[in-house]
Amino acid sequence: MTQRGPANLRVYGVLLRGGRVLIAAEEVGGRDVLKLPGGAVEAGETPEQALRREFMEEGSLNIEPTCLLHAPGTLYSHWIHGPYTPMYYAVDGGGEPVTPADEPVELLFMWPDEAVASGRMARPEIVALERALAAAL
Repeated sequence: MTQRGPANLRVYGVLLRGGRVLIAAEEVGGRDVLKLPGGAVEAGETPEQALRREFMEEGSLNIEPTCLLHAPGTLYSHWIHGPYTPMYYAVDGGGEPVTPADEPVELLFMWPDEAVASGRMARPEIVALERALAAAL
């Protein structure tokens, strides 16, 4: 069977508010990580549709993707020990995140420097965050 599209396509959103960024603290591949909210693109979805769905599922937030920040291609994840193809978008949205009880994630606004200095973020996430911060200036 021939694979269609990139391997394990994932979308993530950078939501900045008051100088802070919305971070998803969760366990991935047995590691406690900080990442940007988002997840898998399902069959029949565009990346933008998947991102809206993921923000709603993870935090009950209505968002709108505003621009693509970073698309590094297919990478190898040391967290899941396999390939993934991430896409990172700047997003706009209001309201406070409310995570449903069945979602194994904690959403919180953090200072970008604090999130990066934690050592718990993957490099592609950091690049997307840096680009979003530069665009916000």
